[in-house]
Amino acid sequence: MKFKFFFVGKIPSKANYKKISHRRINGELKPFIMNNPQVLSSQREALYQLHLQKLNYGLDKFPITKPVKVSLTFYLSGRVRQRDIDNAEKFVGDILEKGEILKRDSLIYQKERVEKRLGIKGFEEIVEIDIEVIPDDVRLELERGKPTFPPEFYEFLKKMKLELPNES
Repeated sequence: MKFKFFFVGKIPSKANYKKISHRRINGELKPFIMNNPQVLSSQREALYQLHLQKLNYGLDKFPITKPVKVSLTFYLSGRVRQRDIDNAEKFVGDILEKGEILKRDSLIYQKERVEKRLGIKGFEEIVEIDIEVIPDDVRLELERGKPTFPPEFYEFLKKMKLELPNES
């Protein structure tokens, strides 16, 4: 099962999620942490847009409770080089969970592709989100299969003077 979603708007960096403010207690200013209003606004807008798209697929298909593979494309207008998309990825994971597309964002087992590209002038940012449910046999292989490391890993272990458990 495959799904494609889009979000058009401002993607806040994860660093901006919380904001320190102050309030007066017994005549003294005390700091406290509050959710950043711009982040909350972006989340609300993203949740609204995702909900409209969920309606096209049918609400009965959501939230997805099986592991998924996700690909993300960030279309950025004008500031492609400066934009750190690591934090933007976290925002997308959060809204997929809050928007009840995924039961939990820990269901993202694979990120197949994450790209940033030049977007359309006049739009702040556009995110294209491709979600594909992973078949059970592939999931079991990922969870229980034997890890396969390249020979360079074993050379690295020798340099570090480390041994794999149960290695003779």
